[in-house]
Amino acid sequence: MPFGILIYRFDEKAGMKVIAKYPEDISVDDKTTMQIYTAHAFEGEKGFLTISIADINIASYFTGLDSNYYIALLLSIDEDAEEYEDILTDSVRTIMSNLEYRRYLEMLPDIYKKIITYPQMTREQHLALVFLDPVKKMILDRLIEDGSATKSELSSWLREKLAKEEMDIDSILHSMIKMGLIVETTLKELPSPLVFLVGDIFATRIPPIKIVNGAKAGNYPGYLSSEYLSDVKTFFENYSPTPEDQEIILKILTDMDAFKLIEKLREKPLKKEELDQIKDEFENLDAILKWLWDEKVINVLRGKAGQEVYFLRTDIVVNLVFPEYLINLILESYNNGTKSNSVLIEHLNVLKETFYSAYA
Repeated sequence: MPFGILIYRFDEKAGMKVIAKYPEDISVDDKTTMQIYTAHAFEGEKGFLTISIADINIASYFTGLDSNYYIALLLSIDEDAEEYEDILTDSVRTIMSNLEYRRYLEMLPDIYKKIITYPQMTREQHLALVFLDPVKKMILDRLIEDGSATKSELSSWLREKLAKEEMDIDSILHSMIKMGLIVETTLKELPSPLVFLVGDIFATRIPPIKIVNGAKAGNYPGYLSSEYLSDVKTFFENYSPTPEDQEIILKILTDMDAFKLIEKLREKPLKKEELDQIKDEFENLDAILKWLWDEKVINVLRGKAGQEVYFLRTDIVVNLVFPEYLINLILESYNNGTKSNSVLIEHLNVLKETFYSAYA
């Protein structure tokens, strides 16, 4: 588990200077600081790298000579620093876009919390984080509309849309490639690599199948089973997915405590006394329960004796799906002549390879 994050800035006169850290009581010696600087200087460009120094591993990101920030995540020697590449590079963008008035300082505890929980997250949660990342969501939406774009086109477009935001297009695309959303390739006739969409993210609420089947089988007292089934049926008869609801459920899914409680409620309803027994497993169980209640994820039913029983009203699913709609988009582009035949053929080839390797 990480034990701290440091934000340095290099100054020609003062050298490497710590401008922020979390927790406040962490420190590293000058030798370690210099090795972080030297490692990035040797690479000669902005980006992510890992360093092992004595009894610690370090995941570090250099923002480039224009800004000269170094963000270093300190890890125990037995941890794999590579696991933190995506979340650290995403966090750097958040920090760099909030430099004005040093707004990032008040955000640092939450940034650090997200970083330390990232390796514990499921693939479902990692996909949800992509959807919640505004820059990656913009790229995804652009490619859903166009199917493909050159890396230089995407970079210019993003810089125009997000004028003040630090932008490392290579790191962003690398993260999306690892998630199976895009493929990057080159064509001889194009000066910039092509980025093809090969996957999409599907996120929605669904009925909690195991609990619903348990209610139908009469696993809970009859009055609770019938009331629960009626509640779930009414909810989904009136449920219509919206972008706003999607953002709510993805935020819930990527909150480790909320997700842990949902996982428990996927298995069985929990009585109030059962929740009290596991209260110490959560940072603030009462706040999580209220949040899930307010967002209609859970319902609380009362037994005949008045005891509270907590049921999962809606489950959440986030999946990587094959973008079949791109076939029609490619055909439309061919008929309209909006993209060259070589680009369209290459897109069909990478879609075919993706389908047979990941979905067939």
